[in-house]
Amino acid sequence: MPREEHLPQTGGAHARRGGLQRARAWLAELTAATGGPLFALLLALVCALPGGAAAAPAFDAVEAVAAPSWTADEPPASGWTAVQLPDVWTHRWPRFDGVTWYRLRWHEDGPIVPRGLYLRDLSLAGVISLNGVELARDAHLQEPLSRSWNLPRYFRLDEPLLRPGQNELLVRVSGLANFQPGLGAISLGPPDQLRAQYARDNLVRRSLQWVGIGITAMMAVLYGMLWLLRRSEVSYGWFCLFCLLWLPFSSNYVALSAWPFDSTDIYQRVNHMLMLASLGAFFMFALHFCERNAEWLRLLAGAPLAAFVLALAIAPDDALVNVRNATVLLGVAVYLAACVLIVHDAFTRRRAEALVLAVALALTVAAAIHDVLVFLQWLPGNNYYAALSSAATVIGISFALTWRLVRGLQLVENFNQELRQRVNEASERLAQTLRHQHDAELVQTRLTERLNLVRDLHDGLGMTLNSHISALQAHRGQQSPDALWALREVSDDLRLIIESSAFDDTDELAERIVPLRHRCTRVLEAAGIECHWQFERLAGCRMGARRGLDFLRVLQEALTNVLKHSGATQVDVRIAHSGSDLRLSVHDNGRGLDTDEAARGTGAGMGLASIRARAARLGGWVEIRSRAGSTVLELCCPATVESA
Repeated sequence: MPREEHLPQTGGAHARRGGLQRARAWLAELTAATGGPLFALLLALVCALPGGAAAAPAFDAVEAVAAPSWTADEPPASGWTAVQLPDVWTHRWPRFDGVTWYRLRWHEDGPIVPRGLYLRDLSLAGVISLNGVELARDAHLQEPLSRSWNLPRYFRLDEPLLRPGQNELLVRVSGLANFQPGLGAISLGPPDQLRAQYARDNLVRRSLQWVGIGITAMMAVLYGMLWLLRRSEVSYGWFCLFCLLWLPFSSNYVALSAWPFDSTDIYQRVNHMLMLASLGAFFMFALHFCERNAEWLRLLAGAPLAAFVLALAIAPDDALVNVRNATVLLGVAVYLAACVLIVHDAFTRRRAEALVLAVALALTVAAAIHDVLVFLQWLPGNNYYAALSSAATVIGISFALTWRLVRGLQLVENFNQELRQRVNEASERLAQTLRHQHDAELVQTRLTERLNLVRDLHDGLGMTLNSHISALQAHRGQQSPDALWALREVSDDLRLIIESSAFDDTDELAERIVPLRHRCTRVLEAAGIECHWQFERLAGCRMGARRGLDFLRVLQEALTNVLKHSGATQVDVRIAHSGSDLRLSVHDNGRGLDTDEAARGTGAGMGLASIRARAARLGGWVEIRSRAGSTVLELCCPATVESA
């Protein structure tokens, strides 16, 4: 905004007051008017400087005269009017576009001492000369004019520029009525004091503006790249667009020419259009940042912005000032609305990044209000802080977006970690399932081979044994009974093997005993031996295929001994599961055990040796108690399958 709505006439106090006192008073007024923390900090810095500088000479006269043409190189001899600085000439000559000469005179009494000359600004371009010697000249004194509205100047004056007696400072200003033409405050005083004041003003009005532009450009590139890589992050794209549009607008505060346009009017219209467009992008960023998707909010801000952009493009010159004023007010209203959305979201949803952004926006809101008051001439001064404070906005937004990005990355990392954990767990479960499936297939393969073998044994060896047993029974009187018993034992063992092959490790012991119990009971009763069976707590007892077969063979061998050698009329079979042990008891009322046979391993002793061997494989022991009329064979072994 080129010196927008430049200062109202405030008297000559600033021009005639001592340099340090003038700076303190100016900053105090600025701080009181805006309440911004940046201004309070500047005031504290200025007030901390040492005082006591020598008083500056007062200007005897400050006068102005309008030149007859744009090419006038010399001031008119007459027509001079007394003015007070800072001055806007449209207060005297409305709608005047052209050149105005300003003349400042003062006397140097006594010996010449160096003086500092500080000129805050002029609008828009000019030439500065002292006692006929040119001190500075802008590049373009006609359209398109140079832009010195925000350019402070400092000169150190000494002999021969200064001379005893009357000295005359001439400032030739080229300006346009629509852009508040005139001359800012001029101070004359001690060089060190005015040099320090110039350095502070130049820092705020020029150097820090460039820093803000650099930060904005850097953020535009960074978040533009992030948006290109992550199109779903729409807020990144709007923030990038806001930065890109704000860059040419904020360059107005440091630009020294109207390039690339050939007139100040077009430059300023485009500049205000960019301001509206950037604030519209900022409003859209606020909507997406706060996750507000209401269409009416977009229309509420977008329709007026579009209308005023069109108004800036077609407004006639005599209405441009009013359109610009309305444009600035609308832009500030949209900006404040976006800030309200962000602050409301921050305190409603308690999101950390929104709270940080709300704090950063506090400074820019104060700067925006200050700039509007200066723009509308409701506040003295010519310093604008919107572009400067926008760096705080950009940094705050970038921090908030980075916070959100980091939080999103953390969520992704946590998700990936959880996913990896679940994948590992699933892989382990799959591996276990495959191992179990493989083991099951191996077991199934073994069972299949075993069944094939059993069928072969049944169809081949079984039929052969049965045919021999039948032949021996037909010639019982001519053959030895031992051969018949031997064939029957082989046949029983074969049947036991065939029956056991139908079971696997998951089958209970009680189920395995059923076929043997049925066959043995039938054989014993056919031999006149009454058989009683007693099972205790066998539910859930499993011994595995191999151990179950050994247990059944012990039982079969014990009953075979009763059948062949005991001469008993009754046998009691008891199988009990107690704790981790399995107990088998076979009790008959026969003649008792022949100890000599048991020792020689003949007769019943051969079967007992086999029983003891199988009991050892089962991890248990066998005890035999025998007397006339009672023989008890007792087996105790672990019930569970021992791990390999």
